[in-house]
Amino acid sequence: MSAVHLAVMAAFFFAPSDSTPVENMRLSKGLAKLEPAHFARRALIKGDHLDDAILLSTVKATRKPGPANGAYIWDGHVQVRIDRQTGQARWEVWHDLTYSGARREISEVRYQIGDRLVKVKPSTVTHWIDYCPAFEMPGECSQFTRVVFEVSEEDIRAMAQSYQPQSRAPWLIRLKEARGEDVTIGVAPAEVAGAWQARHALN
Repeated sequence: MSAVHLAVMAAFFFAPSDSTPVENMRLSKGLAKLEPAHFARRALIKGDHLDDAILLSTVKATRKPGPANGAYIWDGHVQVRIDRQTGQARWEVWHDLTYSGARREISEVRYQIGDRLVKVKPSTVTHWIDYCPAFEMPGECSQFTRVVFEVSEEDIRAMAQSYQPQSRAPWLIRLKEARGEDVTIGVAPAEVAGAWQARHALN
C-alpha cells in the first residue's frame, strides 16, 4: 500500500470528529502562527510576457490545512489569475476534500464577510475515487471532490484586512450539498492576506 493510501486511511481513523460545532472550529496553533509574509514569500507565480495571464497561488505555501467539518481537507489554497492586458484579477479558492460514503454533490458555496452573507455557485466540482479496501477488508472507497469557487476582489480585500496576528479564528466557508451532507471548511486569513500582498507586489 502506498504512502498516499496510508495517509488517507490515517485521516479517517485519527482526524478530529465531524461533530465539532462550527463555532468551535479553530485553526491549528501552527497555522495561526504563520503571518501573511510567509504566504507572500512562498506564493507560486507562473507566467511571463508570452502568456495572456499571470497565475499566483498559495498551493505550495503550507502543508497545514485549515479545519473542516464533514470531510477532510487533502489540499486547499487561494489563487488569482491576472490578465496581462487589462490587469483584471480573478480570485478563486480551491479545496480537495476526501471522505467515505456517497459522492458529495456540492451545489452552492456560502461565506460571510462582516455582516454580509455571500452565496455563490462553484465554478468547478470534480470527483474521483482514490483508494478502495481489498475485497476481504471492511470499509468504503475514499471519495475525493475538488471544489473551486470565485471570490470577488472586494471580498478578498476585506478578508485580508481582517487578519489578526495569532488569531485562531478561521474564515468559515460552507459547501452546500444536495442531500444535506454539507461541508464547512476554514481558511486562514493570513493566507488570504499573503496572497493579496503577493498579488500587489507584482504591480
